[in-house]
Amino acid sequence: MKNIKFLILSLSVACCMSSCLDEDPLYTQNNNIVFSNESNAELALLGCYSYMSTTSAYGQHWQEIPISGSGFGWSQRSGSDGIVSLQSLSSDGLISTTWNAMYKVVSEVNAYLVNLESSGLSAEVKNQYSGEAKFLRALAYYNLVSLFGDVPFKTTASTSEGITIGRTPSNEVLAHVIDDLKDAESISETSTAGRVNSWAVKAFMGKVYYKMAVLGINATENWNNAKNMFDAVYNSGVYQLENNFADLFGDWVSNSKESIFQINFSVTSTNCFNRASNRFSPTSSTTGINWSTYRATKAAYDMHWSMYPGDPRIAATFLTQHRERSGNNQANPKPQVGDTPSANDSVYYYPYISYKIILDKKLVNGKEVVVYDSIYKNGKGVEPKEFVTRIPYEELENPANPSLSYLENLEAPADADVYEKARIEVLKNLKKSFAENGSQQAWPAHAKLYDQNQQGTASHKNLMVYRYAEMLLLMADVYNELGDKNKAISLANEVLARARRSATTTAPSVEPKDWPTSLTTEQVREKLYFERIIELFGEPDMYEMIRIRGTEYLKKALEYHNNHEFTKASDAYYTAAAQKWTDRIYNDGNLTEDFLKKNLLLPIPDSERDANPGITDNNFGY
Repeated sequence: MKNIKFLILSLSVACCMSSCLDEDPLYTQNNNIVFSNESNAELALLGCYSYMSTTSAYGQHWQEIPISGSGFGWSQRSGSDGIVSLQSLSSDGLISTTWNAMYKVVSEVNAYLVNLESSGLSAEVKNQYSGEAKFLRALAYYNLVSLFGDVPFKTTASTSEGITIGRTPSNEVLAHVIDDLKDAESISETSTAGRVNSWAVKAFMGKVYYKMAVLGINATENWNNAKNMFDAVYNSGVYQLENNFADLFGDWVSNSKESIFQINFSVTSTNCFNRASNRFSPTSSTTGINWSTYRATKAAYDMHWSMYPGDPRIAATFLTQHRERSGNNQANPKPQVGDTPSANDSVYYYPYISYKIILDKKLVNGKEVVVYDSIYKNGKGVEPKEFVTRIPYEELENPANPSLSYLENLEAPADADVYEKARIEVLKNLKKSFAENGSQQAWPAHAKLYDQNQQGTASHKNLMVYRYAEMLLLMADVYNELGDKNKAISLANEVLARARRSATTTAPSVEPKDWPTSLTTEQVREKLYFERIIELFGEPDMYEMIRIRGTEYLKKALEYHNNHEFTKASDAYYTAAAQKWTDRIYNDGNLTEDFLKKNLLLPIPDSERDANPGITDNNFGY
């Protein structure tokens, strides 16, 4: 039996109670079973949970790759941006680390199950703990299939015992996932934070059946299997939508009625901590260290705004403003100027832009002096007052794709004052500001991952891997495919109604409006596809949700990006000026079937192919 190593870190956070560092496992010493009591078995099980929370798993990489490589992610253009550019390389170290993280979970669960079965613990304890462990293995394999397609299916802990294992067809792997989940169905209906229960198992099983159906695996049977699982969970009333969308992404959210399965972290852990804020938040935006490695694309923001103008989820999804700091690891931001945050003390991002207003220009001692509209700062001296405007979506013919010619040809009315003239002038020059400025302010950031009070590189945020809103939207898709589009619309409207309730004002928002029952089945299918992107934007399922409907719908999503005028202008500027802070057009605008099929999945990493003679190919696509 493989010598697995544990170091117990903390008993305060359920999913982060141990990590694989440097002690002999609690469940095997010299091949002798030491599960002498339930406590030892439970502690080892929590060790299996902890592998899901490491930085190579959901602590970083299983957020980083799915979000940045989704097709709506941005990073600087360089020789190492293949994942973001949808030109992934099998040699990319991020891909190999991400791959290894889930196989580490599989290996540890395999070892745990062997030793648990050999122990003298009661059948009841074995059933509970093996069920939880099998859920973790099922989740790991589901993740691997979702990102890599056909993958080796391993049932032993030691990689040396199964070093030569070829790629198992994804339909067979998913069948094994269902078997593990069926075994886990009989565990307890209740659980502590971060632990799985039988209702979570059923909800996840419905998701797996859904995936099998859209892949064409016994489609009719699995549409009905998914419906049965979702119906059971829905009718149980165990889960509910949180009343406020933004509350899902606060500090240390735990015991949320919407959370089906989540990962809990600790900022004091050296291994099981959430590092996503460090990777996705703007430089100097928190009390910790941020590198602004990844942002959201302009097209993503505009797509959401055009579908649902004023949707409260926009502010909770896209970070477009934060208080200004002088650098990383700065405890205090710039002092606030005035009663509310303003451009004089805050940084703004697409589609917002700050600017100064020149009131006059005059000569003083032969030199031109610019007179700005000024504001007193802390009663000492003056600094130019800054104003903020944004793209005028309400005026555009197509808000999903702001017209550069429309903006460039704006003219201020003859009777406009100096303030309106200045605003119009800023809008006329947005192409330069947002396509050619070489600044991170040209892209919105990911608000769901942003932790203003970050400690070093560690965030105070737990992570919902699977939540009830996603289940409702998948369930709606199932009903639509089974011929009940009105039920599908009703389920989707539950999610939209929660979005409206999330308005920060006392009155609910009018957007997103409910979908009418006059929609056709195909219209509902497409609206559900994009609704999942909007609802789950910046979450770990983002990569899969954009690809789960195959190349037809992936093309629809990427066309939003490739046809975006700011994006095209920025890409053209890169060609002319080699400016790294510019947008990219995927595959030079050629969304061919081969390109789309290749981008349904990531490549098997070179590290696995080099170590595993059983893998002789690296084909993309299902």
